[in-house]
Amino acid sequence: MPIFLRNIITRSILISLALILFNPVHSMCRAQQAGAASRMKTAIDTNTVTRRHAIAPSPRGAMLRSLFIPGWGQWYNGKRLKALVFFCGEWGLLANSIYLNQKYQASTTDYEREFYIENRNLSTWWLVGSVLYAMLDAYVDAHLATFDESPDLSLRYYPGNNLRIESVSLCLRIQLD
Repeated sequence: MPIFLRNIITRSILISLALILFNPVHSMCRAQQAGAASRMKTAIDTNTVTRRHAIAPSPRGAMLRSLFIPGWGQWYNGKRLKALVFFCGEWGLLANSIYLNQKYQASTTDYEREFYIENRNLSTWWLVGSVLYAMLDAYVDAHLATFDESPDLSLRYYPGNNLRIESVSLCLRIQLD
């Protein structure tokens, strides 16, 4: 592996790790803001609903974070395990592409060259797909950060007002806050 390429990869890994390690400071600030906002309660019927986040994560910010550093958008959204999976997966695919490119350059026969170039291209396409999926995932997670996950999501049976025995009605009640 050329020295300049090794230096670039090493620096980008160190920058990625530094950003991931120093992000808890940002998370603590967001947690304090969310704690202040959770004290604001709104009464709806007989239920009390609290806001989940004071400041919802920016979908565009999460998407761009995920584009620049693998897993950063997921980390920003609070999905730590998913962030580590994307981080390791994307760096693994990048390392595999670089390795296969080096094997391609060192190969002597046409069969080997064809084999390594096809697998390098396949690994690169998987990397592009993984980056696009991570961006989309971070964007959607940021949009759904304030989604109300009520524990009661079931259908209920309400008997109708008809006096006839053969009639049964099913009512579905949806509350939009």
